[in-house]
Amino acid sequence: MKIGNLEINLEELANFLVEAKKACWAGSGEEELMMGGSKLLTFQKGNFHYIDNYAGYFQIAGNELVRWRDFDGQRIWQMNYSGGMLPEFQGDKKLAKETNDFLREMLSRVSIRKPFRGLESPVSDSVEDENFRYFTKTEGDIERFCGEESIFSFQKNSKVYSLNYHGGIIIPK
Repeated sequence: MKIGNLEINLEELANFLVEAKKACWAGSGEEELMMGGSKLLTFQKGNFHYIDNYAGYFQIAGNELVRWRDFDGQRIWQMNYSGGMLPEFQGDKKLAKETNDFLREMLSRVSIRKPFRGLESPVSDSVEDENFRYFTKTEGDIERFCGEESIFSFQKNSKVYSLNYHGGIIIPK
């Protein structure tokens, strides 16, 4: 795909995104604390440089960005996300930690077919363990997409977490 003056192989980009996500938040990568309290995770391989910058705990907002070659390179892909624990569960630190641990596991299962958040399988809309069920649904593909993920707690018999995300390829003037 032509992105400005660059020729990008979307399959290579998808493979890179999966690797970067597994090395960063989903893989408990090293976070750099930024001014204002946001956290930054980075990953570099080949011609791609990945940044995940987010703030919050019970309620979060952030973005993931891929640039060509380095931190100052041309932006080629971006995803924005916002959400977190539902309001009635935002004070429950134990539940939030358990939910985040489960979410980390689900995000480590991100697929090349849909390299956005957690596993979205063609066979099933959800994945579960003994405590939680994870659900994600995305419309679109790596070039342009939007989606939502949620986590249901069997202990609370309720959805406890929800997050929306959207993004895609960035094409300059």
